[in-house]
Amino acid sequence: MKKLPKTDVVVIGLGWAGSIIANELADEGLEVIGIERGPWRDTARDFNIGTVTDELRYVMREELMLRTRQNTCTVRNNPAQTALPMRTWGSFHPGNGTGGAGNHWAGITFRFQPEEFRLKSHLTERYGAKAIPDELVLQDWGTSWEEMEPHYMQFERVAGTSGYAGNINGEKRAGGNPFEGARSADYPHAAAAPALWADAVCRGGKEFGLSAVSGALLAGLRGVHQSLWCHHGPVHLLRVLHQLRLCQLLQGQRHHHHPACADAQRELHGADQL
Repeated sequence: MKKLPKTDVVVIGLGWAGSIIANELADEGLEVIGIERGPWRDTARDFNIGTVTDELRYVMREELMLRTRQNTCTVRNNPAQTALPMRTWGSFHPGNGTGGAGNHWAGITFRFQPEEFRLKSHLTERYGAKAIPDELVLQDWGTSWEEMEPHYMQFERVAGTSGYAGNINGEKRAGGNPFEGARSADYPHAAAAPALWADAVCRGGKEFGLSAVSGALLAGLRGVHQSLWCHHGPVHLLRVLHQLRLCQLLQGQRHHHHPACADAQRELHGADQL
């Protein structure tokens, strides 16, 4: 048996959690070794802009997903049934390889509401203790929004999350989500332009007196590549490569003949018109 040299920390699994932890510990001066069961993800091979739309490779064969023969989940609907292993993934798609599920996620991050950390207390105060059935296992988390908010903020800095805060230190701001918990600061990046349908829904909602808030569904083309140099840590590789490729097509003279250039121009102009 080969005995490897000692190190300060060994991180098992290099998805979102493992990668961030490894990076934080390395920044503190510790020697860190990361162990990943799945394959190494090569940018040129796995995230090439010409192959990311390969539905056979990614949708049908689930190239970025965990192989069920590596590790699977057993499911049963009640204790009397025999738990059987899942052989195909449904909406549950655990990632595989360096980057984990961070390689194929939807690029959306949410915070829990302050009430969710003290759910039993919140519901008791609002509806009374009799409204909670005895058989319902419900309890507070043992932590609070105030304790967790700085950690939410730090993750959003690392991930480069974009948006427009509707509540900063209790001050409500028009254009953001007025129902979210109080943030200590705005998002690290400005909100991207909304998709056309989302913008239409928001405008329609306001006409009926509803607080409609649009999510950042269409990434802005300008400045995305610059944020990479300002914010280290895991990023949504497919989105970043797509944006970098668009910038390359739009700004580089030698790429004007590329067949994707026309599509890039249309996307840029469409974003400007929103």
